[in-house]
Amino acid sequence: MGRTRRKRSLKKARAFCACDDQEEIILLNTWLAKNGMQRNDKLVLAIFDDTGRGVLTKKKVQCGEELMNLPLNLTINVTTILMDNLFCKIFLENSKLCLVEYKQSVSFQSLMAFYLAFLKFQSDKTKWHIYLESLPKEYTVPYFLPNEIKLSIDNDIQSVISKQKDIIETSYNVFVNILSNNLSSDNIIKEFKKSFSMSSYEWAYFTVNTRCVFMDLTKVIDLKNTENSIINLICDNTKISLCPYLDMINHSPNARNETKLLVSKDIQNINVSNLKEDLFSSIHFSIYTKSDFEPYTQVFICYGDSHNLKLITEYGFFLPANDLDYVSFSFDEVSLFLRSNSLKLSQDQISFINSHGLNKELYIDCKGLSYNFYGLLLVVKYYYDQSSDVSRLIYSAAICSHDNNLNDIISPMVKDKLESIKVSLDKLSNVNKCVILNNCVELMCQYVRILEKFIKC
Repeated sequence: MGRTRRKRSLKKARAFCACDDQEEIILLNTWLAKNGMQRNDKLVLAIFDDTGRGVLTKKKVQCGEELMNLPLNLTINVTTILMDNLFCKIFLENSKLCLVEYKQSVSFQSLMAFYLAFLKFQSDKTKWHIYLESLPKEYTVPYFLPNEIKLSIDNDIQSVISKQKDIIETSYNVFVNILSNNLSSDNIIKEFKKSFSMSSYEWAYFTVNTRCVFMDLTKVIDLKNTENSIINLICDNTKISLCPYLDMINHSPNARNETKLLVSKDIQNINVSNLKEDLFSSIHFSIYTKSDFEPYTQVFICYGDSHNLKLITEYGFFLPANDLDYVSFSFDEVSLFLRSNSLKLSQDQISFINSHGLNKELYIDCKGLSYNFYGLLLVVKYYYDQSSDVSRLIYSAAICSHDNNLNDIISPMVKDKLESIKVSLDKLSNVNKCVILNNCVELMCQYVRILEKFIKC
């Protein structure tokens, strides 16, 4: 009985359940192995109570161990798109000169999303079918909240959603226009033209957004002089990639890892017109851990140090006790408050603030005022004080940025913001919760804690 009790206790403490025996995962693992992925044999996929699907280690993983590596032709990256002649026909067999008319009009993430929607449409006719079937069917980012609920969440979250919506709608309309003018006789393209929808593009966009990793291929392929390539459509860089299985490892700010591009042949600066899939079978993308993981614990990688506003809006999860969180204020918001309290900034003060960059990155975090916010308030209080050198005071703010007299200037504004967030939280308390909304509420509660701490100081 004692042994049984210990087993039950251990099972409860582990808070996970292995899922490598699920048909979908068996198919994925078989497909990956067949196509050359090498994985640390200590790792298996599991469902965790707190993070959902992730990677578990059955034995201790030590710093320096390779977690996995994938041949480049088993990742979806810029070369994958360029070598897909059928996809390129969408742009090249067109009544419009797409490479000219839409030059630098979309981000690479948007093009990746369009490509993913194209692959998804083809179902089992593409080699990526098994991988695509293993991807989440929906994402827990606030973008997908109902419109009536979005109105009650914090303005910072709404602002990010609005920017995402603009990017998605603008790029979607570009691709719809390109498809509508396509002249290809290929049946797949004809059928894709009919089926391409905003919902399929949104799913693809957030698949790329939440699951891509950084991958720099500039030493392998020559992405200069690409006027005759669909790369001409891109307004930014192409340094992201979808990596099957690797994209299932969850994030922890405490994890440390390193990625490497392993080239076993003398391959460099390949012209985009000379790309062939077999060239990339000898190039592997590898990831090593710089952290230790005990047996039967979840293995993590770090996506980069990020505050929760980015984590919930870009990736769909919230990290408790995140010291990087802050509450932002716009310069217009601060200026309006000052004006209403007989502290209107003069044109000279505004010029000084702008020239020193003190109109940006105005926020309060768990340590207090940001450097720029502190500097702006120094300008408010001391700019016309003949006995003070404001420039010197701002420089000293880099060393010491705590002055209760300055805090008192904006305390009423902070209290108003605090009260506004509390009112919104009260409205949301009557709404049925879901993972997405819970993340937003957690972040807003974090904002409350930050602002309350500031007021009490």
